[in-house]
Amino acid sequence: MVIYKHKQIKIWALILVVAIGLFGLMINSTAEAYICKSGDTECEEAKKKMQDNQKAAKNYADKADSIGEIIQQLNTEISDITKTIASNEVRIKTLNRKIAEAEEKLGEEQSALAELLVKMHFESDAEPIRILAGATSISDLAEKAAREEVVKQEIAAASDRVKAAKAELDKEKAEVEATLRENESSREVLASKKADQKELKATYEKNADDAEAIAAYWEKQVQAMAWTPPSNTSGYGSRWQGVGNSYPYQNVCNSDYAYVGSNIKYPYGGLICQCTDYASYKAKAEWGVTNTWGGHAYAYGNGAGKKVPKNGATTYVDYSPAPKTIAIWPATAQSPYGHVAWVESVNSNGSINVTEYNVNWPSIGCYTKDFCSRNGVGSAGVRFLHFE
Repeated sequence: MVIYKHKQIKIWALILVVAIGLFGLMINSTAEAYICKSGDTECEEAKKKMQDNQKAAKNYADKADSIGEIIQQLNTEISDITKTIASNEVRIKTLNRKIAEAEEKLGEEQSALAELLVKMHFESDAEPIRILAGATSISDLAEKAAREEVVKQEIAAASDRVKAAKAELDKEKAEVEATLRENESSREVLASKKADQKELKATYEKNADDAEAIAAYWEKQVQAMAWTPPSNTSGYGSRWQGVGNSYPYQNVCNSDYAYVGSNIKYPYGGLICQCTDYASYKAKAEWGVTNTWGGHAYAYGNGAGKKVPKNGATTYVDYSPAPKTIAIWPATAQSPYGHVAWVESVNSNGSINVTEYNVNWPSIGCYTKDFCSRNGVGSAGVRFLHFE
């Protein structure tokens, strides 16, 4: 007997990959394009509503996509069960035909053997008294009786064989019919689940559309209130005196700093005495978070969505300057790995005051391999990795 076992549907928990502040490609193209002036709570509130609805829209869209995969799986399982049911129906027809043939064979064998018995012992008269009357001797009578018994045994044996074959066919037919009922029940259950999933998918798609519409409304509000940094915030700033350097490896930043022993070559996630390692050190010292986003400076934009052990917050990346964040400059032809610095404070005009390592602007007293502090650094086009 062939019993179809349909696949168990494993609906894994939907993982929300959009963490706080990490808005995905669609969200990055809008939310990070707007900067609210420091203290403008109305703008910040509108921006948050826009971001929240963008996240909600993506969340609902992701759920709808996941349910679409479940529906496709259900379609496949329903199709497999339907094929199995059709195959079993053909098998039942074949078994019915064999059962009929077995019954017919039983009848034929019984008739043939009965006729043989009559011809052998009774000829045209089947009364038992004629057997005795027709016997010429006791041995003749015994021989006829023995032959009669053999024929009876042959009839019984043939009958038993046919009945056994028919019983086996009946049993297999009953098993196949039970499988048909089970498969049909499974198909109905899957079809019901499919209908439920389609309804849920439609709900998520509608929710996504609604959230997108609300996000679009708040984006218009943010556009009207967004702040454009003044032109005097562009540039490298100037050397900022009076800020201390707490980097533990400042005394080994010599000409061979890139080849210091392997035990301290990458102490905080970047090469020792590079901008990345210093920024990662500051993040760990201030927030208790360990660099898990990469070594090159441009990769620090991947820091969004990391957990901060110190306070359980989730990091995020945007274009809004804030103290105690990591400023991220993109890779360029002159600086193929980009650059990062620790933001000590933010000025009223949007420029930032930073501390850093390994920046090469001798005109303001900043050199490779060394610690530097700058104020009035332009924030336009700079991304910021937040830890709060």
